[in-house]
Amino acid sequence: MLVLTFRDMTTARCSAVTTAAMFRLDPVDAAMAWAPTPPPLKLATWSDVGSALAGKHVCFLIHGFNVDRDQGYTSYGPFSQELGPGRALPGAPLPNPPGPVDLFCPGVDVVIPVLWAGDSYLPINYPFLLPDIRLTGKYFAQLLASSDAQMSRVSFVTHSMGARVMFEAVQQAVVAAQAGGWRLPVFDTAVLTAPAVSDQVFDDPDYAAAVDAMQNFVVVSSRADTVLSGWFPLGNAVEQALWRNDPGADDALGRYGPRLQPDSKALGKTRWFEIPIAVGQNHGDYCPAPWDPTAGFPNGWSSKSVPIGALAQAILDRETPAWPPAKPVTAVG
Repeated sequence: MLVLTFRDMTTARCSAVTTAAMFRLDPVDAAMAWAPTPPPLKLATWSDVGSALAGKHVCFLIHGFNVDRDQGYTSYGPFSQELGPGRALPGAPLPNPPGPVDLFCPGVDVVIPVLWAGDSYLPINYPFLLPDIRLTGKYFAQLLASSDAQMSRVSFVTHSMGARVMFEAVQQAVVAAQAGGWRLPVFDTAVLTAPAVSDQVFDDPDYAAAVDAMQNFVVVSSRADTVLSGWFPLGNAVEQALWRNDPGADDALGRYGPRLQPDSKALGKTRWFEIPIAVGQNHGDYCPAPWDPTAGFPNGWSSKSVPIGALAQAILDRETPAWPPAKPVTAVG
């Protein structure tokens, strides 16, 4: 398994943004133990990266805010494992809908967890992260266009503020390609789980090139998300006062779903899945948590995160997710 990082890896928390580096984690198989000690990462050479990615459909998994170095790859590491060939869940009972678990995703060739400098000392620090997110997007854009990688197709699964990293990376890659003739992969699908962005983000002019370039968007939201109902509007109020071109208003896409204008470029290529409020899907319920002994499934998967994995697998394999129910995406205003 490859792990992509845009953070200083010498410190576990509050690291600086760096240019892209790729690490390798081997072997990843059904016996892989993601806790209690994080598995060691080894720096990969760019020649190894090129041979692994060239001509491939690559899916990047991007964590959200307040996730440190070790939790970043030991959370999305098991997610990557299950979408790839080293899975440990098959045979476990899927809660929604009932049935056996198998999240293997043959529609994607390579799945890569992404680490970025999205952790901080306190939740209140989140409004100050926007410059780091934009710098990470710049370096991510350079990787997407890199002659070392030469990916043919790119998809994303993001959580929370990881959606902003994705939008920044694709936006900056497309704008740079238009200006300088960069060769870019096809931008296939973005599965945005609990996205900590405005519900109007698809019509934000600062992300117009990214929205135009992506072929498919999938939004997964929950009205039971207390982080997006509480911290998000408070943080955005501060963020809007601090930064030029702050991305959006106070209603979170990951809580309310998309709000599109009649002429939106996202109309016709955006799907929305709202998790029923009775499920109680909170902000931390989307990804595996290997450090949680109460998770109930191998490698920190839970009865709430396993269905998210199943949804991502179905979307990436061009299938219709069996759960949660789809919501109509229509224009407003």
